[in-house]
Amino acid sequence: MIQFYKPNKSVTGNACSFWLNRDGSIMSSMIKQDSWNEQKRVGSFSKNKDNPQKRVITKLSRVEVAGIIDSIETNREFSAYHRSQKQVLQIKFCPYMREGKQVGFSFSINKQDVEDSTNKSSFVIGFYFPEARLLRHDLESFLDKTLSTQDYTQEQKPSAPKETKEPNQEDSGSPFENSEIF
Repeated sequence: MIQFYKPNKSVTGNACSFWLNRDGSIMSSMIKQDSWNEQKRVGSFSKNKDNPQKRVITKLSRVEVAGIIDSIETNREFSAYHRSQKQVLQIKFCPYMREGKQVGFSFSINKQDVEDSTNKSSFVIGFYFPEARLLRHDLESFLDKTLSTQDYTQEQKPSAPKETKEPNQEDSGSPFENSEIF
């Protein structure tokens, strides 16, 4: 798991986490800041952890994780759209600009209730370049681990016998010549 905490004295900060579930899925969550202690100069997020209006959790596909990594490597914007029975999520990872200069990357999730479009929340967090580099490293590691998890999961399931065809003399062995693959 990798976590980023970005509190501020305006109490508009967010915390963000990425982790790998036991089933091999890659997850992300964001939570809004709930308070600021001026004496200690620290923010808190704990009161909002169970408040669905102040937090969001999403499952990311391998391709979506690769899109975030690509954004970090190339400065291209990545976006995704998730719809479930209860909510719609719009996900965006892009260069973080301040005064016309890139200072890192921005990750945002806009969440909207399917039945009530006025019931929505926005979450955004910025990553400076070193943080984005660390995020890239961990996401690449998560992707590698999903392969071993998927292999393990597939090994546990009984598989049906595969049908084999005898090759004919015209078969060159190229997988691109067999239209059944596509």
